[in-house]
Amino acid sequence: MIPPNLLRVDLTPVQVILSFLLAFALAFLWATVYRKTHSGIAYTRSFYLSLMLISPTVAMIMMAIGSNVALSLGLVGSLSIIRFRTVIKDAKDMAFLFVAIAIGLSAGANVWLVGVIGTIVVALIVIVMSRIGHDGVGSSDYILIFRSNHKDPWNDLAPEAQKLISWKQLRSATDVDSGTDFEYTYSVRLASKSSPERIVGELSNGVMRQVTMIAPENHLEL
Repeated sequence: MIPPNLLRVDLTPVQVILSFLLAFALAFLWATVYRKTHSGIAYTRSFYLSLMLISPTVAMIMMAIGSNVALSLGLVGSLSIIRFRTVIKDAKDMAFLFVAIAIGLSAGANVWLVGVIGTIVVALIVIVMSRIGHDGVGSSDYILIFRSNHKDPWNDLAPEAQKLISWKQLRSATDVDSGTDFEYTYSVRLASKSSPERIVGELSNGVMRQVTMIAPENHLEL
């Protein structure tokens, strides 16, 4: 015989539908913020879809558990055998996942006002940080590799070319031709309104040769 409390549902069908709709709507908004503010060359579509699926799924779990302690313990035990193999390289992506889970928790627990206000506030913070250049190319370190027969090539550059780099740090210097030619490797940070293409063009002026710019890892995600 099935215990009566096992079949008891504290939520009405209207509440369940509204919770799912709210979770999906907020998840769609949050995933759109991720797509619009992503700083790489191209955002990962599978991660974008995952952000929209996580929130309704968590909401369904929350509504299924409710206040049933036994069911919640069984769920924890069943989830403990799952192993997630996907490696998240960017810490910001992990934050997006946590917010998606929080959206699902808010929708499933029927604290809808917390979910709506929280999603809007966090989304505005992400958008503002993206607008002020926190995620711009200039905020990331690039690797600059070049060859030169000058022992101090930076001082021999034109002032206009030097202003394209806001910060630099020597990582290695190699003698490749018995003291007449050197290969330098720098960590550099781009100045505002400059681009890697412009820097390569401006630095390839005779003082530096074979100029190569390597983008940071989070800009190479495809």
